[in-house]
Amino acid sequence: MDQFSDSGELFAIHNLFYQGAYKEVLDHSTAGYSDSAQLQCRIYKYRAQIALGSATTVIEELEDTEGQAALAAVKALALFKAGEVESSLEIVQELVETAAEDANVQVLGGIVLYLAGKAEDALLLLSQHEDNLAAVALIVQIRLAQNKIDQAAKEVVLAKRWGQDNMLVNLAEAWVDLSLGGDKYQDAFYIYEELTQTPSSSNARTFVGQAIADIQLGRYPEAEDAINSALERDESSSEVLVNAIILFTLLGRDYSQYEETLKAKDPNNAFLTDYEDKSALFDTCAAQYTSLIVE
Repeated sequence: MDQFSDSGELFAIHNLFYQGAYKEVLDHSTAGYSDSAQLQCRIYKYRAQIALGSATTVIEELEDTEGQAALAAVKALALFKAGEVESSLEIVQELVETAAEDANVQVLGGIVLYLAGKAEDALLLLSQHEDNLAAVALIVQIRLAQNKIDQAAKEVVLAKRWGQDNMLVNLAEAWVDLSLGGDKYQDAFYIYEELTQTPSSSNARTFVGQAIADIQLGRYPEAEDAINSALERDESSSEVLVNAIILFTLLGRDYSQYEETLKAKDPNNAFLTDYEDKSALFDTCAAQYTSLIVE
């Protein structure tokens, strides 16, 4: 089992974090936890702060991480998110050389390396994991981003042998199914449907996954129900807002309120920047044809 979630102490906060319930992670009580569990909970809380846009606060709290590889890895992620890319990569490189066997170094270092455009370095670090489902999930995401779906699928098959009922394995399988398409869209829908009906897994992120599967299956009314459920749970989530924009575009409805909220909350969101780049390219191409018509 994943060392981050195999104990009763860590199971709840682990699931909350990977559901994207970051505020609940910060409020989660760790009273009575063992020292090792306390450290991992502290890391989840730091990561939740980073995800909520408080990377600078985390950096300040982790001023001295000498001899604490896991916390140094957290600091590297916070630095990267704060725009201090070179400092972040320096820390990760040192950790790769001195503490590559640490599960947090593998996952957090892998995230930093991938975000910095060093996908193969990230995969090399992650490949050193031992029964770490967080590492498996990240490997699957990277392979899917590389359009290496077969390799991603193999990672899921291997992980299911020892982490069958873990939420991360289920999510990774759904990601692969959505990438494979065809009949697999329905399989992905079933996974997300089961998660949304399980109290411990029902959250905005799983409803978004269900909506994506419904969209691919052409079931727009059902997708709208799922997106509305996601909005009810977290109306400020970038992930929810992006998919609301996509769905309401397909439905031919006004999505301006979601776009405005996304721009205010996450102006550098990849969806927005990609949309702006493509809009600019379209305008350039259109201008060329306009000039031909005028001539």
